[in-house]
Amino acid sequence: MKKIDLIFLTTSLVISITAFLATNIIFIPFGIFLVYLLYYFVLIRKRIKKYLAKVETIHACYHFINSFIITLSVKESLEEAYQNGLRLAPASLTKESSEIENMTILERINFLRQYFNLAIYKMFLNIIGLYVDQGGNILSISDSLIRECTRVEKDLNESSAISNRHLVEFGILWLLSFFIMIFLRFALANFYIQMLKNPLIIALICLFYLLFLLAAHLFIYQYTSLTIKEDGENV
Repeated sequence: MKKIDLIFLTTSLVISITAFLATNIIFIPFGIFLVYLLYYFVLIRKRIKKYLAKVETIHACYHFINSFIITLSVKESLEEAYQNGLRLAPASLTKESSEIENMTILERINFLRQYFNLAIYKMFLNIIGLYVDQGGNILSISDSLIRECTRVEKDLNESSAISNRHLVEFGILWLLSFFIMIFLRFALANFYIQMLKNPLIIALICLFYLLFLLAAHLFIYQYTSLTIKEDGENV
């Protein structure tokens, strides 16, 4: 999340500098920078953080379940399967698991339901319960679960790829808009300076920066809306 914070702060600073170049009025870029910061830290940062945590949880659940089942089919040990499932776990899952080391293996597996909170993990718990009670071939028992995990992971990757492509398109579109404005500022310097004497022009420039913020808000809201379906429900 610190990386996202830095990117937003840097972007806001650069945009504020363009506002100064576009208006030649010192307090306008400060005002724009403040509005952008308030928008980010008060309104949208929490949503972005929640989205990133959700994506991380889905990926972690996929890797945990697959590693667990594959290891269990070879080693036939719940403990080894559990430890292997955590091998590539994110920091948040590693921290969660370190706090329950004193529990039995089945208690630990069930406790992680609170961390994952996904239908596929509940399905996984049912399969492990069936395996513990009745035995059998874990790969055969969990075939439908593995297919569902793979589908959810694939859908998430495809959704992320599409969202990232739209992010690049959005960035290029607005980068060109800012470039054109700054280009006109210097290419038509004398005429542009005369235009800035009109308060309406200043107001329109400020409106341009507010429109960018609105467009960014709509894009971020759409970007952070997961549309992956899990057992018929949106994730």
